[in-house]
Amino acid sequence: MKKTLLSILGCLIAAACYSQDKLYTHKGDTLNVYVKEVNESSIRFTYPNEQSINTLSKNATEKIEYESGRVQEITEKIVINDYKDWEKVIITNLESDVQGLTKGEEMKAKAKGTTFTSQGRVEARAFDKLKKEAVSKGYHTLLILTTTGKSGSPYSSASSSIRAIGYKY
Repeated sequence: MKKTLLSILGCLIAAACYSQDKLYTHKGDTLNVYVKEVNESSIRFTYPNEQSINTLSKNATEKIEYESGRVQEITEKIVINDYKDWEKVIITNLESDVQGLTKGEEMKAKAKGTTFTSQGRVEARAFDKLKKEAVSKGYHTLLILTTTGKSGSPYSSASSSIRAIGYKY
C-alpha cells in the first residue's frame, strides 16, 4: 500500500514539474509551451527544454490554456465561406499581425474616379477590390506593402493603387 501511494505521489509530482501551457492556433495545432508574455499583438513563448523565445501573432491564436487551468480567449477565427465574406478581410500594415500565418501571393488593385470623386472614395474602392480578390484566393488578412494615390483636379481624375500580400491560417 505504501509503495502504491508513493508511486502515485511520485507521478503527481513529476506531472506537476512537467505541466505547461497549451496554445491553440486557428490552424488546429495545439502547442505545449511555456507562455512568457501576452501583449497587444503577439504571444511570446518557449518550448519545453529550450531557451529561445518564439513569437506568434494573436491573429493566429484561438486561446491559451494555462497550466493553472485558466483559459484566455485570444481571437476569433475569421471564416471565409464564399465571395460574400469579403468585408471580413483584415487590412494591416504591421508585419507582427501576420506572424504565424501562411504567406500567400502579392496582389494589386487600382481604382480611378472622375474629376469630382474624392481621393478617399477612390482609395476605398481600391481596398474593396483587393479584399474581394483576397477572398477569391482564400486569404483573410492582407499585409499592405504600398499605397499610392493622386488627387483629382479640374483637369485630371483621382486614382489609387495598392499592393499587398495575402495571408491565411
